[in-house]
Amino acid sequence: MLRKSAPLFNRLLDRVREIPVVDCHEHLRGPDRELQDASYTEPILALTANYLVSDLWSAGGSDQEIELLQSETATTDEKWPTFRRLWAATEHTAYARATKLMLERFNVQKLTRQSLDHVAKQRASYDHSQYLNIIHDAGIKAIIADVLYPPSWNEITRYSENQWLKEFLDGQFPMPEIWHPVFPLAYFHEIRHHSFIHFVGSLVDTNITSLAEYEEALFELLKKSVDLGVVALKDQSAYRRIISYDLPARSDAERFFNQLLIDPRNQLAWPDAKPLDDHLFHQYMRFARELHLPVQLHTGHLADIRNRVDKANAAHLASVLELHSTVRFDLFHGNWPYLGDLLFLGKNYPNVTLDLCWVHIVDPLYTQELLKRAVMTVPHTKIHGFGGDYSLVPELVAAHLTIAREVIASALADLVESGWLEEEEALRLAADWLFNNPNRFYNLGLQPYDI
Repeated sequence: MLRKSAPLFNRLLDRVREIPVVDCHEHLRGPDRELQDASYTEPILALTANYLVSDLWSAGGSDQEIELLQSETATTDEKWPTFRRLWAATEHTAYARATKLMLERFNVQKLTRQSLDHVAKQRASYDHSQYLNIIHDAGIKAIIADVLYPPSWNEITRYSENQWLKEFLDGQFPMPEIWHPVFPLAYFHEIRHHSFIHFVGSLVDTNITSLAEYEEALFELLKKSVDLGVVALKDQSAYRRIISYDLPARSDAERFFNQLLIDPRNQLAWPDAKPLDDHLFHQYMRFARELHLPVQLHTGHLADIRNRVDKANAAHLASVLELHSTVRFDLFHGNWPYLGDLLFLGKNYPNVTLDLCWVHIVDPLYTQELLKRAVMTVPHTKIHGFGGDYSLVPELVAAHLTIAREVIASALADLVESGWLEEEEALRLAADWLFNNPNRFYNLGLQPYDI
């Protein structure tokens, strides 16, 4: 709990828990694909999924130890001594708080070797309905799902093929009804090998012989994806490049693209290929405009360790937001730790919304401060309050949402106590942040939630 129990906070939290949620960002692929994953039979994989493992790494775990903890073949007994030591150093972080809340779901109050077996047994018995009940019981009514790309452990295929996207386009990628997929944009402008151009051509049954034909092929892919239910574009290029996009001459982009066409053995490197990368990014923003698709952009903190967050500061996007003024942008992760830059963009650009996915468990106090300052600086209809940003483990999504509701209730309690808001006004803000704003932004068509 982020603050001491008090009547106002308790009332607000109780009401916030009743508000339905549009989850603005998940990597969950649904029970059809995930119930067979190793994390359902090995508990340390599940408990450290996605984010806690980064804190274990940061606490001093060696690369070899982290590889062991993430292994799908090593036993829990083999992992336990390392996990126990690193857990003791990290158990009070917000990532670990989500893990503790997940453990509470299994009536585990203290993490022991024996309790891990209890967790593994319970999770191994899951069926489709139990998986989906975790989402339903958390109050989540819709999930914006970033799932149409190879997962991180198969990352090399992202630049040569994408079986997941191909299955989706062929109607062979089952998702629960409340899942709403996004199109994985970044890999389509980060072209480094001819094999990826060939793959894109194969998706629309054409032989690509020019940059114009590549752009036409991608537009066809986007149109088909929208027909199949895609509700937005998603770009996380910040993991691999600075999110500052120049506006190069088309001839400069063609020169690099043609190097790949003229000899399939040629490769492009960063930053040499930036003109091609930048040109295609802007072209895709034009496609977003034509198809009336919002664009999700990763900003701020980056998963794992040993990365440089300065290249991901949303402030770099100002020229993009100005140029593509009719495209709606959802800026992710609270831009942590660059709070002021994000508030400026939200206040200054009508086509920008601020998305708090992930950031509640990156830094809950930062997020609380961001929400309070956003109320005073940014129209409240431009805030999207939650996205779990997990894969594989739905219990961690529910745990994250528990933390997010506490953060929201705490921020609103401060604003009510200061006299800035009335209590009912605060609750209406919470309803907009968690449900009404993203429902409208992503054109989900759900019935608005009224306080």
